[in-house]
Amino acid sequence: MKFFKKLLKVFFIILFSIFIVFSFLPYFFSVETKELAVNEKPFFNSRFTTVDKTKFHYRVWSPKNKAIRKVLLIHGFSGSTISYRKNIDTLVSQGALVVAIDLPAFGFSDKSDTASYEIENTFNAINKITSFYDTACANKFIVVGHSMGAAVAGVYASNFPQKVKSVILIDGAPFQNPGGGWLAKILFGYPPLKRWANVLCKHYLAKPDKFKELLSSAYGEPANIDAVNGYLFPFCYKNSGSAIFKMATAENNFVFNKDGFKNIPLLVIWGKNDSWLPISLRDKFIKKFPEAKTYVVNGAGHCPMETKAAEVNKVISQFVFEQK
Repeated sequence: MKFFKKLLKVFFIILFSIFIVFSFLPYFFSVETKELAVNEKPFFNSRFTTVDKTKFHYRVWSPKNKAIRKVLLIHGFSGSTISYRKNIDTLVSQGALVVAIDLPAFGFSDKSDTASYEIENTFNAINKITSFYDTACANKFIVVGHSMGAAVAGVYASNFPQKVKSVILIDGAPFQNPGGGWLAKILFGYPPLKRWANVLCKHYLAKPDKFKELLSSAYGEPANIDAVNGYLFPFCYKNSGSAIFKMATAENNFVFNKDGFKNIPLLVIWGKNDSWLPISLRDKFIKKFPEAKTYVVNGAGHCPMETKAAEVNKVISQFVFEQK
């Protein structure tokens, strides 16, 4: 019994020592990265708006003539407005006004400790941004979401059906879980852990070889240098690691409202070879919405709008411009 108590004591001493080292060690590493200047525009068409002290970055493309459609693009986890770079020109050339938004923690939207990462605030920002273009076209916005962005798009549309003309989901389903709960808040809210996130982002993850590995896995094929640099670009800025942890602790008071969603035209696109979110998830979802239009992209992984852009653009265009 005495031996067991001594062993237990040694165990807790070792565990406590590891905890102390873990808590102090990240502060010995530099996390200094670039900050977006006050008037800096990452892209020629970058725009910013602030909601609840949280800065949202978005980009706008307008057709030459009066818009006949309005499209809102919402990226997935680790993505940004760059995720739809191969799809925008096709939509604009056919008469769509296109708005692409960066969700907080990603792209060039807010990554600060004081930002609001709650989905309610994101929805308020979407409502504010889309209202800027009320007079650009009589039609409501068609909302497109990829992966995690599909959850955002679906939950938004189901709660604000009066603001949405139709929805396109790409390799993602419109279900958003509530906030991370008390355990997530304790873990991801612990300052040394957030510091570790920034250390790892700067010194390990935010590197071309790591992003190429990540994207190649998502694509199901080797990612080229343009894609790697495009996705990596926003992660070279301050708090890119810790912001994701802050997002994980955010409250979410919105859930998917099936009744609000049932009268909204829906198109579901999925890469047949998606190893991140297998196509079986799509099959489960469309059983609940048998009236949804679906399209499977053969040979595509998790990002068919990038790897099979021409094919996906054709499908999206038909859905967008053939609606009344």
